[in-house]
Amino acid sequence: MLDAGDLLLVVMRWAHGLATIVWLGGGAYATLIQGRELRQLDDLDVAARLGRTTGAAFGRWVNAAIVVFIVSGVILTFDRLASRGATVGYGVTLALKVALALWMFGLAGGLGRRRRRAPSGPFAGMRRALGSPVALLWLGGIVVLLAAILKTLYESALRSG
Repeated sequence: MLDAGDLLLVVMRWAHGLATIVWLGGGAYATLIQGRELRQLDDLDVAARLGRTTGAAFGRWVNAAIVVFIVSGVILTFDRLASRGATVGYGVTLALKVALALWMFGLAGGLGRRRRRAPSGPFAGMRRALGSPVALLWLGGIVVLLAAILKTLYESALRSG
């Protein structure tokens, strides 16, 4: 039987996983499918209105996912760092994962503003690419990969310790 602490951890892992699904699944749909279809519409006014409406609705889901990521991530981090499975490699990998996640949150928060005000200057193309929805998807995939590495590092440390 699970005690209250274990039950909390199960709920936090579940919430963290659901937030990942919303972020990556919704982002992949919006970027790879809906965005492409909207760009092919002949009526640019309809495409723009539909893009704004669905973008605002998805933005609310993303903001909720960010809150869930932060709350569940803090709780899960304290649980793992307090155990003997938290090695130096685990800590470094976790720090990288958190840094990339924070970068993603910042990019997501600024997407709408960047679309209204395009970057200019000598590095405008690079800034546009690094702050694009596609970059967010790649970062999300890397964060998920780092989560899998963290799980393996943690379990390996527990087995050898």
